[in-house]
Amino acid sequence: MTEIAPFRGVRYNKDKIPDLSKVVIPPYDVISREEQEVFFSTSPHNMINLELGKAYPEDTDDNNPHTRAGRFFKEWQKDEILIRDELPAVYYYELQYSLAPQLRQTRRGFICALKLADFSTGSVRPHEKTFQAVKDERLRLMLASGANFSPVFALYSDPGNLVDHTLRSGKEEVPIFSFSDKHGMDHTIWRVDDAAVLRQARALMEDKAIFIADGHHRYETALNYRNMMRERHKDAGSRAPFEYIMMYLSNLNHGGLTILPTHRLLKHLGEWDSNGFLENAKSFFSVSSFRASGGGEAEWRAGLESGSARKETTIGLHWKGSDSFYLLEAKREPVSAFLGAKSIHGLLHDLDVEVLDQVILRHLFSLSEAALSNENNIHFNHDLTDGLSLVKSGMYEAGFFINPTRIEQVQDVASAGLIMPHKSTYFYPKVGSGLVINPLMQNEEMLW
Repeated sequence: MTEIAPFRGVRYNKDKIPDLSKVVIPPYDVISREEQEVFFSTSPHNMINLELGKAYPEDTDDNNPHTRAGRFFKEWQKDEILIRDELPAVYYYELQYSLAPQLRQTRRGFICALKLADFSTGSVRPHEKTFQAVKDERLRLMLASGANFSPVFALYSDPGNLVDHTLRSGKEEVPIFSFSDKHGMDHTIWRVDDAAVLRQARALMEDKAIFIADGHHRYETALNYRNMMRERHKDAGSRAPFEYIMMYLSNLNHGGLTILPTHRLLKHLGEWDSNGFLENAKSFFSVSSFRASGGGEAEWRAGLESGSARKETTIGLHWKGSDSFYLLEAKREPVSAFLGAKSIHGLLHDLDVEVLDQVILRHLFSLSEAALSNENNIHFNHDLTDGLSLVKSGMYEAGFFINPTRIEQVQDVASAGLIMPHKSTYFYPKVGSGLVINPLMQNEEMLW
């Protein structure tokens, strides 16, 4: 059973921080070193200080980015940079954004506390692999700060949109904040603290499965934190704050959800022969080439997009110095036979990212797990034009370009208890850090 709950959120004090665009940041895992420096310079109270602080050579176990985050969190509350709401609330969140100048979209959802459930229960369903080192680092931050600084982004299915209608009906007339960020996105959040509305929303959510879209590491970290706190606080009840995690939930049937493709750019492919590769690839793919001159690139782009429209696995390839672009359209029978022989579940056989990972990168190029997980060798990019320009410039040896994973594929894979390769989905826009914070106060209980 799924249990959502309101919580007394900690948030920026508008009297002291009137422009939230100067302090709210993306999730930690999409912030580059360059962006980290920009955020540090934007405001002394930017969330970067809590979420992804600087590390220094002289850091110790008692003085490091995590312990400093814990101190900042306490100091900012003491100085009323951050204030805590008096009543438990669910935070209704409306985000307007554009993928193109003439295409404005609205994504609606809400930030709540969600009762943590082990994946084995089936009520919360992951779809991507996680890495232990990342979870260890996030756990150190939770232990030092005692808070969820950013919500896990998850989805639920509600064709009638009843949960959204219920919460919208109970939101306060005036939002707690509304701001526009540097990307032209408009963020508005209202409190919903009406007890009757919250009880109705909770009842509507009880039978709904939760599909994690973004934040697998944070969710698994919260499970580890919960288990540690259970050992430390054996008398704590089932409504202890550590039994919950802050989560942003959006209806996957509503619209406004966007998944961007995650292209793979490789610096080193090892020893390979382009003609030999293309010939070997014909065992699994129909291979088409497009000359760079005379409009070939435009035709290649159109072919890649056409593959998505037809729901056929179509992968684009271009390498440094080549005068052609290539499309590899999967031959379903040989590809499925190959993946089946590797004991890969049939639901994954038509995932572009799975075919790219298993058939092209690991099999045809014989790349090792170390090469594919080495951040100095592989770069993940979400923009076709930008990724292509990086290959053309010679920064990368080759680029492999795919179409985005479809939302129904995420739902099917998660429902079946399966896991996609790392970086299979990129839900856009991300849910930022600093919109609201969930303090994990050990002397409190979650209340309605």
